[in-house]
Amino acid sequence: MRLLAVQFAISIALVLLALAAVEAYLRLTIPGSSRESIYEYTLSTKRYKVMKPNAMVVAWGKELRTNELGFRDATPRLAPKRPGEFRIVVLGDSFTVAAGVDFSRIYTTLLEQRLKEKHPGARVINLAVGGYNVVQYAAVLEEVALGLEPDMVVVALYPENDFSMDTYEENFRIASGDTAAADVPWVQSLYTYRAYLGKVVNRLGRKEAPKADRSKGWDENIGALRAIARTTEEHGLPLAVIALPSTWALASQRPVFQRVEAECARLPNARCFMLLEPLIASGIDEASLRLNALDAHPNEKYNAFVAEALAPFVAGFLN
Repeated sequence: MRLLAVQFAISIALVLLALAAVEAYLRLTIPGSSRESIYEYTLSTKRYKVMKPNAMVVAWGKELRTNELGFRDATPRLAPKRPGEFRIVVLGDSFTVAAGVDFSRIYTTLLEQRLKEKHPGARVINLAVGGYNVVQYAAVLEEVALGLEPDMVVVALYPENDFSMDTYEENFRIASGDTAAADVPWVQSLYTYRAYLGKVVNRLGRKEAPKADRSKGWDENIGALRAIARTTEEHGLPLAVIALPSTWALASQRPVFQRVEAECARLPNARCFMLLEPLIASGIDEASLRLNALDAHPNEKYNAFVAEALAPFVAGFLN
């Protein structure tokens, strides 16, 4: 009995040593991020959450800077529209902000470079904010994008969560002064937990969500997408709706992409491009598209793929 206890204690010690070694490895190899947030919450806009203007933070070792309008940019001020410029505004969320990737390597910047090869007047303006849904995209269009004299609007959907109201409602609560935060167990701050153990815990405790919960927010966000279509039509602006896949379980995303594509096809003035099937067909290993073991947001490789796939589609509007 005593021998078993000793063996058990040794086994536990070895496991703890292994976890400590993995923790140290992750912290040494994964670049750090700023402690301060790029976001602020306000009731002065229907978006409730915005990025701070002229701010800079570090996300996984890469700078994320905003311009005077509070959107990701390499310069503090958006230059006035030039004669002959074809200005494309892109509405989106964190997959389009692409924190953790250099601004020069995110897909909106790469797309502009590709377009300029045949259309020197092309200009792509990134108006994405992390955590936004379609309701907030519509607000960005009304509050900011239309004032920038766009010639085309691109809505970069992320079907995985763009049709939920949960984060939007949380933004409202925080903007209203409810800043109470739930206590987070210390173990969840460990890199090993965030990278591996947390995924195991989530899988073991995962339950099938009721169908009603899956549809929560769908109607509101589809209504916002239709409102974007009406607004662009009223202003005589071409509208492109693209859908960006998550970097996890590509094949399992087909049902929601098909649903989004069906809704997009009903918009009278929009052209739609779903990037899920092209990504699956490319044969790229989905694990190679993530920033790191802790963050499944897209890396440079993902952004390069999106830009390459989008370039001919968007160029069709310029032609």
